[in-house]
Amino acid sequence: MKSLRSVVFAAALLAVTPIGLAAETSVQPAPDKELQTMLDQYAEAAELFYNGKPEAVKALWSHSDDVTLSGAAGGTTAKGWRNVSSRLDWASSEFKGTTGTRTIEQIQTTVSGDFAYIVRYEHIRYHRPGQQEPARRDYRATIIFRRGPEGWRVVHRHADTLMTRQDVR
Repeated sequence: MKSLRSVVFAAALLAVTPIGLAAETSVQPAPDKELQTMLDQYAEAAELFYNGKPEAVKALWSHSDDVTLSGAAGGTTAKGWRNVSSRLDWASSEFKGTTGTRTIEQIQTTVSGDFAYIVRYEHIRYHRPGQQEPARRDYRATIIFRRGPEGWRVVHRHADTLMTRQDVR
């Protein structure tokens, strides 16, 4: 019965949710000043991350056992700081020795108490090591933050490359 209620709720939500609206091309300020500071730091750290330097991004994550990362390269979801940290190191190393740029299309920023999430598109342009031609990655990303004693920290990130709708079969 609980499952049926969840399906009915989801269907009702979809019925009133606008689908297909273009994402905003500018980043919306977060409704929480401390969270906005975190998002600004995350943007700066991501520039380093996509140039093979993961340390600044890793510093913005909670280092607890309940963090999770579902990376855009696929595979299993990393759980716990040790696994997430290793996955971040690996992902950033895929861009090591390259120079790149990143643009963001912010879709949603929501804060509720000590939790917040953002939904956005990330467009990454970079050079693969040893390649002359520029490469491109476009991600849909959701990032969840939790406020704790050390301030806002990332506790989950999910990104994928499914930027175009695919038929369900």
